[in-house]
Amino acid sequence: MSLEFVGAIGTQNASEYRPTAGGPVVDKTFVSAFARAHEYAGFDRVLIGYFSAAPDGFQVAAYAGQQTERLKFLLAHRPGFVAPTVAARQVGLAVAIAGPGRYSLDAWLASRATRRLA
Repeated sequence: MSLEFVGAIGTQNASEYRPTAGGPVVDKTFVSAFARAHEYAGFDRVLIGYFSAAPDGFQVAAYAGQQTERLKFLLAHRPGFVAPTVAARQVGLAVAIAGPGRYSLDAWLASRATRRLA
């Protein structure tokens, strides 16, 4: 049995208890530093969540992938909110930018989760 360390990254230095100071929706410096911190700390992959107020996770993953060398990304995907053909194109672009073997999907189907589909 193997153990995998999974973190999560966001696009701003903010959280539920630390509201954003009104800065950019995507703070590239923060995304880069946060992704590199996970890589340096030995995390295997990071989750990039999906919710209505968040920037597109596929684009965030493509950018973070450029900033790191080995960190993998688990992209939250909600079928029905993003058309399958659009999601396939987004994953294809992220792979073209940061390299193959670094992306997987966390797809929730109905009330059951099916992880790492790609």
